[in-house]
Amino acid sequence: MKFALESDWPSVVETFERMFEGLGVVSADAASVGFTSLAPHVATGLVLNRSGKMAASMPLHAIENTFTDVVFEDDLTALSLIGSHGSYTYRVPSELLNLRSS
Repeated sequence: MKFALESDWPSVVETFERMFEGLGVVSADAASVGFTSLAPHVATGLVLNRSGKMAASMPLHAIENTFTDVVFEDDLTALSLIGSHGSYTYRVPSELLNLRSS
């Protein structure tokens, strides 16, 4: 599922919320959507702004960049952000994915 961040914002928010449902705290408004995991699980988070700015944190790394498109994997376990200066893939840690089956 590929969406343009600016023009497809409602679909981006809806799919993002489904992807992270039950895995932590999800927040959304007209300008951004974000996810933060909860302790005691792996500390991770991701914030996407409608303007294309992104910030992500995973154990041992963090990234900030600007992108134009987002592609959600069909199984909602990962999303890829695409821009003129490259791409970034955020994969939900398996420890959090295990919460879906419990």
